[in-house]
Amino acid sequence: MALIVPTLIHIIQCAVILNQESREDCYIAVATARQNLLICDKLQDQFIKEMCYSRVAAAKQDLSICNKILNPGRKNRCYGDVASAKQDLSICNKIQNQEGHKIEIQEGKDWCYRSVASAKQDLSICNKIQSQGAKDERYLLVAAAKQDFSICNKIQEQPFIDHCYSHVAAAKQDPLICDRIQDQDIKNWCIQRNQ
Repeated sequence: MALIVPTLIHIIQCAVILNQESREDCYIAVATARQNLLICDKLQDQFIKEMCYSRVAAAKQDLSICNKILNPGRKNRCYGDVASAKQDLSICNKIQNQEGHKIEIQEGKDWCYRSVASAKQDLSICNKIQSQGAKDERYLLVAAAKQDFSICNKIQEQPFIDHCYSHVAAAKQDPLICDRIQDQDIKNWCIQRNQ
């Protein structure tokens, strides 16, 4: 009974929020924190409901919840969220291309690989990514997480390299790393951010 009372109190607190978007965000936050799908089921908007399912699926690390999602793109996103939460690369193989779905299957899988690589801080996973932009983005995030600017050297595109140095500088709180940045605007922003 102890779990029911706090959940009811939180739901009542969400219900009194006048702004619909904020109210829905509140319900999703409570559903995720409590790992309670019943709260998601009460949401009216299908998009919001499926977003809620995805968040609860990741919080519970329960792939079966993704099957409640009708939209193929959001279902694929749910698979990626659970794969990241479980740090389980094999889940990325569940991502499928569906008729009428705008994102190609490889883009969805690349996103999933990036999420797992970041969660595990494992650069070797980036080798599975086919899109160079996606690889560069993942190197950037792993470099920042590991606070290792040498990883930035694996990046192909200069804007990503500069942003990589900026993120590592912020993570290490080291403005000297900003000197490696070529783009003057990014360099100035990096230096200001780390003073």
